[in-house]
Amino acid sequence: MKSNKSGKIVALNRRKQKGFVFTLQSAIAIILLTLMLFSLPQAKNDSLKELAIIQQENDLLRVWSAKETTQNEMIQDTKLMFGEKAELFINETKILTKNEGLPFSENKSCISSSGTLVEKPFLNEKKITIRVCTS
Repeated sequence: MKSNKSGKIVALNRRKQKGFVFTLQSAIAIILLTLMLFSLPQAKNDSLKELAIIQQENDLLRVWSAKETTQNEMIQDTKLMFGEKAELFINETKILTKNEGLPFSENKSCISSSGTLVEKPFLNEKKITIRVCTS
């Protein structure tokens, strides 16, 4: 049988071996840190469909700002690009409404872009907003 003295020597030899010794407290701390990192809010991943709609809206705004465009042309361009899913606002006044059979509900995802057009002769500003709602 080993005596207490030799038992202490064996325990000291184990401590001298290379490696990590985790206590219960350190393991709990690592687990809690990991859980806290995973519980942080994640960035919303936009789909490619949403990105394409945003690019199309911005393209329309750029074209309209490059040349003088009438309201009828804006309505036609918006209908051509987005069909009946879009609304068009000029100075916060709705000039193109959605199809009445397709209500915009609060549950649908709506993507909006806005810009300011300046009419050259009198430097009148028009704030234009395009809103497209997808299902």
